[in-house]
Amino acid sequence: MQVGNISKIYLSLLLIFGALVFSDGYYVRMVYESIRDNVSVRHEEVYEQGDIKIVFVTAKDTFTWLKMGDKYYVGNGKTLYRTFPIKDLEDFAEEYLKTKRIELKDGMYKFNEPNFSLEVVVLNSEILKISRKVGDVLTTMHISRFSKAFDIKEVISRYQIVDKSPVPEELFRIFNLFLWATVQEEKLDILRIIGYDREGKPVELEINKSSGEFRIDNYYLKIIRATDKTARDIKDALRGN
Repeated sequence: MQVGNISKIYLSLLLIFGALVFSDGYYVRMVYESIRDNVSVRHEEVYEQGDIKIVFVTAKDTFTWLKMGDKYYVGNGKTLYRTFPIKDLEDFAEEYLKTKRIELKDGMYKFNEPNFSLEVVVLNSEILKISRKVGDVLTTMHISRFSKAFDIKEVISRYQIVDKSPVPEELFRIFNLFLWATVQEEKLDILRIIGYDREGKPVELEINKSSGEFRIDNYYLKIIRATDKTARDIKDALRGN
């Protein structure tokens, strides 16, 4: 991949926002996501220790993503490039339960917020299933944990990790404004970001090299659809506020 060009590794990369995790280990996840009449399925193999998490995603587009501390990397080969924050549904659910100060006990938990609904199934104090609906997007994750000895540093040593991002890192800040988003590459050097903001309202942005409301280095950010509040939040985020 050429630094400065937007790589196809971003195609259909799903970004679900959250932060904390409850436990380390090895586990497998099946994720079903429906957007109106379209349904996608992906298989995820996860290794996690401390603040390091690596996820091998098998779907229409196969790729690997890595979290090391507060940095994220993604790639479809043996090289992983710095990328936007990638925070998945499991992280979101665990953070939400912590903010609610809910002790995990066996059973089903259902929550309805103004901007999303969430359902969590727990067995033996472990999360087995998570479903969340934001706007027209319903995501369901089934989690199977296995006992497996591994050294996370040995797992990630198989990859070359590149700290340089194809797009300016200042653009990473806008992803904290989303509840859910998908990033798609439409053509060379054009990324389209479609999702829902933190209030559950639709957002559509474009990152390109030709025009937009905001310019960062050689790239522009164009706001195609957003509420006035979210547009202001984007402006503040890009300014570092």
